Amino acid sequence: MTAQKVLEKLGKSKLLTIQDYEKVRGDHMGLGQDPRDYSYRDYPDRLKEYLGVDVKIAGSEELNREMGNVEENEAEKVADMWINEAKEVRRGVTRKDVIRAAKLYVAIKELVKRHDADAVTMASWHLTGTWGNPKTNVMPPLAWMELSKEHIPCCCQGLVDCLVTQMVGTCITDGYAGFVGDILNEWLDWDSLLKGASPGEVVIIGHCGAPITPHGDDRIPYTIRDHIINGADWAKLSGAEDTVTATTVDWPSDEVASIVKFDVYKKRVLIFTGTVLDGNSLYKDFPDTSCRNKIVIKIDEPEVYKRFSRNLGEFRESWGNHLVTFYGNLEKEIRDLARLIGFDVVEGDR
Repeated sequence: MTAQKVLEKLGKSKLLTIQDYEKVRGDHMGLGQDPRDYSYRDYPDRLKEYLGVDVKIAGSEELNREMGNVEENEAEKVADMWINEAKEVRRGVTRKDVIRAAKLYVAIKELVKRHDADAVTMASWHLTGTWGNPKTNVMPPLAWMELSKEHIPCCCQGLVDCLVTQMVGTCITDGYAGFVGDILNEWLDWDSLLKGASPGEVVIIGHCGAPITPHGDDRIPYTIRDHIINGADWAKLSGAEDTVTATTVDWPSDEVASIVKFDVYKKRVLIFTGTVLDGNSLYKDFPDTSCRNKIVIKIDEPEVYKRFSRNLGEFRESWGNHLVTFYGNLEKEIRDLARLIGFDVVEGDR
């Protein structure tokens, strides 16, 4: 899709953020920073001006009301579909846990329909109690997986810049789903987990939810399993015997990928490319280490990798800790759109 057509489609679009704080955030926050302190008050106005996208907000009361309205047999039908499609349901996850996640999916779909939205994000950690009492009893990875089948961009944590990036990439590729995740390079000593030689200049991106449609209409294999939030003292999402659900997907390897991030407030976009590697063959216990979904991308240009990795602390301060990965080389299309809307294009942290 051409840049002009992408802009025209975005100009007719709405995104929905499910949150209980008033301000709409991009992703320029320190880890753990309360979004109520987020200072970009006019973010929605800028998003509308630059890309034509409207922002809608739904609160936890509206979400919980919809979850309460979901018929048990409807949720059971969705849950059984997921269980039957999955490669495996890991020990500790019960059908009841999956049904709870299915109710969230059905409720989110109803909110998307009610608000006439084309994409959705949920402030998942906030609503599960990071900054106060939990407002929900479930996390959304299984909902995101199902929404990816419907080509609805979606992500956790109220990350509107990431959601906008997903919307752009899905338009450009006519349906490819973008994977939103944290930069994990410095979170662990990955070299200590290597099975063999170092893969070199890689970026490791992870989250507990992921799409299963990286090429649009495909369905990559997935496992239903526990969420990393299980066991957190501050997040009493359900009974002690319950498990909060997530997924682990099997990413196709040896394919070109693009790492992208739109910074709407500062009118810039980050883009660099690489090749997807098989993390399971590189690292020990890869699915069970940190975030439940992780993608390993070997960066094409060494100089770009050096600029990106020189000081990840400064990078996070500038761009936030989340990036979006798409299969395929989107560089030309991203640059064309950036030129059309007057955004600067950045490689690494230059």
